[in-house]
Amino acid sequence: MKGGALASLALVVAGIASPAFATAQTVQAAETVRTASPAGGGDCKAEEDSTWDPRAVGAQAGPRGGDECEGKRGPTGPTGPRGPQGEPGEDGQDGATGATGATGATGATGATGAGACVDVDAVRDNNDREFKAALTPDGITYAGVREIQNTTVGPWIWYDLTTNEEGDYPTGACGVSIGHQANRLVIEVITVGGEIWETFCDVNPGTPDQLECDGVWNDAVPQPNPGDPPPLRTHAQPIRPMDPNHLPKALK
Repeated sequence: MKGGALASLALVVAGIASPAFATAQTVQAAETVRTASPAGGGDCKAEEDSTWDPRAVGAQAGPRGGDECEGKRGPTGPTGPRGPQGEPGEDGQDGATGATGATGATGATGATGAGACVDVDAVRDNNDREFKAALTPDGITYAGVREIQNTTVGPWIWYDLTTNEEGDYPTGACGVSIGHQANRLVIEVITVGGEIWETFCDVNPGTPDQLECDGVWNDAVPQPNPGDPPPLRTHAQPIRPMDPNHLPKALK
């Protein structure tokens, strides 16, 4: 027994321990390393400031990760550059149609255009023929003639009085008239400006009658003007009824 006791004491002195004794030393060493501060020694948790939160250990861990004794997270870095623009989105749906606006004011009436006037005139000086002048919407003036034999009425024969390029046909003709005497016709028009123009046609009797018109137009001289004096009137005394008592004996 003495020999055994001495042997055990020798083992303790030499640092040789049992398995249980070795395990206890390992646990104590691990705890000592885990609680050591970066400066060595002491509890790192105790040296943390009041903002340390054991639930945020993962968020507070440094770049080496996993060690709750790492330093605090540094400030947020600057914002990175803006990414490229995305693809345009789809067009939205059309909005509802707005209410109809108020009706605008009616504009002024425009000037009367050329050819807007129409007119017709006729003359029949005997029972076998008729003459007519017509102003159509296109601004053309015509002279016409037709035969009339009892109940037989012939077709109209028309003559365009505006085809003579040197005839000086008036612009803006708006009214027409015709006259006849001794186989000669006079056709007159009045313009929108109030000017009177005239041309002549000769009548060639036949079956049917025909017209010879050169389409040369001349303005009336003088033209009518405001303030022209009226026709002169005679100043003779009016005829008064005669007293029957003064009639001659032959008329009594």
